[in-house]
Amino acid sequence: MYFSTVELNTTASQCVNSFLLLLIILKTGSVMLLRASLRQPLCHFIWKRTKTTSSVNYIKALVSEDCLEIEWNDGHKSRQVDKLNVLLWLQFHNSWLRFSCQCEHCKQSHSGQRTIDTLSIPEPLEISDFSLSKNKENLEVKWENERDHQGVLNLQWLRENCYSEVARKLDNKRRKTQPHIGEHSLPEVEYSTIMESREGLWKVYPRPFNRMLSQLSDHGVSLVKNVPHDDEENVLKVGRLIGPIQETIYGKMFDVVSTPNPINIAYSSVGLSYHIDLAYYESPPGLQLLHCLRFDSDIEGGESLFLDAFYVAEEFRKQFPKEFDDLVRIPGTFQKIHFERDYPVKLVYKRPHIVLSPDKEIVAVTWAPPFEGPLSVPEEDVEPYYRAYRLFSKMMEESPLQKSVRLHQGDLVCFNNRRILHGRNSFNLNGGVRHFKGAYVNIDEFRNAFQVTSELVGSGEPCRRSGNHCFL
Repeated sequence: MYFSTVELNTTASQCVNSFLLLLIILKTGSVMLLRASLRQPLCHFIWKRTKTTSSVNYIKALVSEDCLEIEWNDGHKSRQVDKLNVLLWLQFHNSWLRFSCQCEHCKQSHSGQRTIDTLSIPEPLEISDFSLSKNKENLEVKWENERDHQGVLNLQWLRENCYSEVARKLDNKRRKTQPHIGEHSLPEVEYSTIMESREGLWKVYPRPFNRMLSQLSDHGVSLVKNVPHDDEENVLKVGRLIGPIQETIYGKMFDVVSTPNPINIAYSSVGLSYHIDLAYYESPPGLQLLHCLRFDSDIEGGESLFLDAFYVAEEFRKQFPKEFDDLVRIPGTFQKIHFERDYPVKLVYKRPHIVLSPDKEIVAVTWAPPFEGPLSVPEEDVEPYYRAYRLFSKMMEESPLQKSVRLHQGDLVCFNNRRILHGRNSFNLNGGVRHFKGAYVNIDEFRNAFQVTSELVGSGEPCRRSGNHCFL
């Protein structure tokens, strides 16, 4: 058996070194030992975070299982045995590798989009050979029955996108939400600082805007203080820092103020139980922004209520597993039917209250008693549904993480409508005025803003689960 050692070196300005060791076992039986010093560019856009390149101990083809096996030395030291790094084993299946090919024929370089012709890929998929590319950063794969195609896959990309059980568990852990502690407090940020830092968003880390995004990702809520109340469109200005304003049946902006004959229960003085807004939409609004324009001291009550639905759902699963499964299995009905308004509406949507990923992680909770219609399910599911419904509601009302906050003039609360349930205490105006200006931002616009900021100027951490049904 033949061994050879090759030094690989790629230079770039402002770069970080990382060490790579591969042992490639070819189908011919020959072995090549490759020692590489890779240099990753540190500068991207204005400033880009430093990325650590994971080292590879070896790669081998498993012909019997139609995959490549890679043994990685986990640079994050997620687990240790006898004070040594645990080696993570990962198998990339042939089909996965072929459909993930990054060569110029399979992926458009300037858009990053796939251009694979699925029906042109032969079956079965068998690897005939593999080696390092000339640029020393990619794995090149050759295929049986596809002699004119050479696959290209970036090694660091492979490590970041591994789908082993260990990797998926680590990713699930990083995406778990963190409820904010404090009955009468919310995580805060100043209006002046987030507005001043918008143009310099990418220059220095941490910045106040980044902290606002982190608060929304971690806790689902952020309170912006001292927003000028003389301009009703300031709620739009803050929302547009994150993404485009989402227009709904209530327009781009809406007023939360007590009115006669309201088109929404929120436009009255009655108390509101915990709910999400517009649950009857296929994609309910993501972030909700409420700017307090006026809240007179004479008013009794009217405190805003907040509760992390993901936390309550997890506790519900622990204490009542059968009823939890019933709310996962049996769909509720959510509706808005109102013809006597300028914009007539009839929207009805059925979905379960709780949605799980294939890994049994909670990825969505929908709860909106004021906007629920008649249950329409098989007869045998009616009583189980209402038993689970009552228990879940009771857990909310008894949760130790309920927040009751009296907002003040100039406060702007921004929260994840898909995760943080909100409500309010009833109030008596006593001749005073309670007036909020509201707006929405789509949840994917928020996730995009967070992830771009995290990748370019942050630690690269993923956005935590936002309640948008995504299985990540």
